[in-house]
Amino acid sequence: MALREDQRALLGLLLAGDTYERVADVLGTTEDDVRSRAYEAASALDAAPHRDLPAEAVRDRLAALDAGEDPEPVPTASTGRDERRRRLLWVVAGAGAVVLLAVLLIVGTGGGDGSDENTTTGGAQEEAVPVPLSPVGGSKASGGFTIIRVADQPAVDLEISGLQPTAKGQAYVLWFVGSGERSLPVAFQAVGANGRITGRTPIPAAAASLLPSFETADLTLARQRQAAAAVTRAAQAGTLPEVVGASVLRGPLR
Repeated sequence: MALREDQRALLGLLLAGDTYERVADVLGTTEDDVRSRAYEAASALDAAPHRDLPAEAVRDRLAALDAGEDPEPVPTASTGRDERRRRLLWVVAGAGAVVLLAVLLIVGTGGGDGSDENTTTGGAQEEAVPVPLSPVGGSKASGGFTIIRVADQPAVDLEISGLQPTAKGQAYVLWFVGSGERSLPVAFQAVGANGRITGRTPIPAAAASLLPSFETADLTLARQRQAAAAVTRAAQAGTLPEVVGASVLRGPLR
């Protein structure tokens, strides 16, 4: 069986230097769950090799993580192929982890059901920047979020209400949008009958330096498959995706 996109994304993150713990924090799951997924993906890779993921390097990385080691990131086949895009990659390198995590979130888990929230706690809050959002296109939704930094971990605290419940295969996506309409997908969430999105969603620390380059926050209602395809294409091209879906709420980030 061929390697699924979410499996490729997970192995790519681990080879690039992420750990079970960091991936689990963002996915809102456990280290054991991430480890289990990683070994399942490695088995799929053994059965159907992928040109960008050397199987031996994957096995060595998983063994190192199990031993509590944190070796240098492993270059993959795509490194040389993407060299011609060096200047672009310099801009988006910090977001690479987020794009791959977006693949995991939307392809691997399909968003939540509105009742589960990705949250982290602990540590002293150092910064808090509120971002109010305004309704777009006749939406009756209201609210916003707060960008915070707890220790070295940036995150968004979401508090949005009045949303239309999502249908099967839909999710709300929060995007941070910059020049050229390139954007960073920050959160994916299905919404139930209460019409609310609340809770904390961590942002990988690798993207922290990119946050000042984004100008607008845009909450859209999108089909999960469409959003997943956009994020996957961007990850494969070494760039950031364009916003997908119908805008519901929008506001300036600065």
